[in-house]
Amino acid sequence: MKQNIKNWIDDLRGKRTYQRYGEKEQRKNRISGQFFSIAVALSASIYIGWCYINAQWQYWYMAAAFLITESVFLLLFLLWGNVLWAKRHHRPEGPPLEKKNFSVDIFIPVNREPVEIIEKTLIAAVSIAYENKKIFVLDDGEDDKVRSLCEQHHIEYIRRPTHENRKAGNLNHALKLTSGDLILALDADQIAKPEIIDRIIGYFSIPGIGFVQTKQVFRLPKGDPWCNSDDVFYSVMMSGKDYDNAAFSCGSGVLYRRTAVESIGGFSTWNFVEDVHTSILLHSNGWRSVYHDKSYTEGTAPEDIISHTKQRWQWSVDSIRIILWDSPLFRKGLDFYQRMQYFHIGFHYVVFGIFLPIFFIIPVWALFTHHFILREPFWHYIIARTPYFLLYLLSNRITTYRLHTFKRFQAQAGLFAVFSSAFFAALFSRKRLPQYTVTQKVSRQHTLRARIFKCLPHIILILLSVAAIAYGLTTIRNDFWFLVINVFWASWTIAVLWRFVALSLFPKRLIPDHS
Repeated sequence: MKQNIKNWIDDLRGKRTYQRYGEKEQRKNRISGQFFSIAVALSASIYIGWCYINAQWQYWYMAAAFLITESVFLLLFLLWGNVLWAKRHHRPEGPPLEKKNFSVDIFIPVNREPVEIIEKTLIAAVSIAYENKKIFVLDDGEDDKVRSLCEQHHIEYIRRPTHENRKAGNLNHALKLTSGDLILALDADQIAKPEIIDRIIGYFSIPGIGFVQTKQVFRLPKGDPWCNSDDVFYSVMMSGKDYDNAAFSCGSGVLYRRTAVESIGGFSTWNFVEDVHTSILLHSNGWRSVYHDKSYTEGTAPEDIISHTKQRWQWSVDSIRIILWDSPLFRKGLDFYQRMQYFHIGFHYVVFGIFLPIFFIIPVWALFTHHFILREPFWHYIIARTPYFLLYLLSNRITTYRLHTFKRFQAQAGLFAVFSSAFFAALFSRKRLPQYTVTQKVSRQHTLRARIFKCLPHIILILLSVAAIAYGLTTIRNDFWFLVINVFWASWTIAVLWRFVALSLFPKRLIPDHS
């Protein structure tokens, strides 16, 4: 800790010895982001303290909900600030490989994906420009067409006799039948570039490196309506986690050291997907990871509301199960910063799923009841809240390289019902996972009824907000600032949620064809 403080002070003074790629060049952005993060934390603490002092406890049920939610969001920001405090980047060409010629097994697990998608992945895998490689298709769908495809392209085909433990079980079965020094995992829809192995294999000249995750990109409709590019995650967050040796596997486009995976008993079967939990096990057993922030694969992402919410639900269940039932906060082998980095993943889903809806409900309650949880004049609230609000926006803009836009916030906030459902699924799934099915790789048409069901909570909140605004405008005559503030926040709810509803109900109009 003392060394970290010294390094930070030296960085502020420009006296630090900069050894990592891009570290010196990004100094101004890094320091600016750090100071704004500190300013946000201070302004938020002052604001929340003011709210505690001025709470009207006769409405204790709403006051408690409001104050707890504000406090939880502050904690989330502190964890977020830790993620983005400093970022580690790497040379695009990767490090040179020092003499040792690693053998690489390429694992491509499949499970009834369309054959034409699988074939494109196989053709790309064959074209990877690394000689000492073997390609294995791990077929959990028992599809003879896939077997024929492998024979056609001279690729090894593995079909296991049983199908327990989902993708992780499939990978572990292949792990026992193969012997390459390194394992490149590619999903069935991931088109790899020829240079993928050459660019990242040099990291394994360092004995302690357990795996290297590359940036992922996806073929998306024009405008990326669902924000499936996940720019903030792949271009910002993962580099922040890499700085603390907490970058985790995303399951595809990742190169593992076989001995590292074998040292923890194989890929983790504890969650739906093996990636994050396997990463925690590797880190807690002393292995290091690298996030190489350049992309060498291109995959697909869900385009329809059903597939999109299903995928995000599975990710959030996995992450929440980890913080509830195998918490990184108490896992031996992780240092303080790794614990914070891993805890942030699941905590984010909990906050957006359980606490964010409280912010949607409070202005509705206030406008219908003419009550509020603070007793001070409302222009005092504006003075207390505005610095926190503006500093937060500026901080996010700087630390995320302007990638964290309102559209991306809409995409995350619109999934509040998905994350809420995931929380309760994880809460009651300590020993046994909920039902799981593989996310579809192609877009499908779904009934209007099914699409309405997915956005019904959003529709209800929007209608309640509209009704509350109308009621407040027609009934509140003598409290201008009370009306303005609550109409503003009710309108904010509508602005946040409308996009999710529109994309769910009118996908053909709002989700154009690929360009």
